[in-house]
Amino acid sequence: MQLKELGKRTTTSRNISSSTGINSAEVRRDLIYFRIKGKRGVGFNIDELINSFNKILGYNRSVRIALIGAGNLGKAILKYKMLERFGFKIENLFDNDPKIIGKFFSGQKVLNIGQIKDIISKKNIEISILAVPPDSAQKVTDILVKAGIKVIINYTSVPVRTPQDVRIETTDPIEKLLHTLYYLSRTGYAEYK
Repeated sequence: MQLKELGKRTTTSRNISSSTGINSAEVRRDLIYFRIKGKRGVGFNIDELINSFNKILGYNRSVRIALIGAGNLGKAILKYKMLERFGFKIENLFDNDPKIIGKFFSGQKVLNIGQIKDIISKKNIEISILAVPPDSAQKVTDILVKAGIKVIINYTSVPVRTPQDVRIETTDPIEKLLHTLYYLSRTGYAEYK
């Protein structure tokens, strides 16, 4: 995507290797495995690569998302332009705070959380981002499950429970930082006293 935005039409396994840190022979093997072919001396057509990657990832359509929580984190997610760049669209924004319901943030009207079930089922939305306070996370998750959501991206600092057919992806910055500290302490890159 970055190469396409720079106006490039083709790329080579060597270029992919240098930008990803993956050996160019491995890049070629992986592309061959997925039946992606380049032209000797020219490389790979970028549009064809993007289309092939999208098919491999099951990402060949626009993905609509319900964002739950219009606080600071929710507003930051709304402003994150990379979502749209990759075809992810925040379709609706929900919150339970009467002071902000009906207001607009980044072009999205804040809807009452009580409308989730009707809107999600009517629009057939399957993915939700959970950006609510930790003490509301499970209650809101239960509402999302009843509404038919199949994937929840959990930005809260608490684990949430769902039935087996609903996937949870947790993205907690503190958890990531703790993993990083553990890595640093085990690799000798840092001394802890």
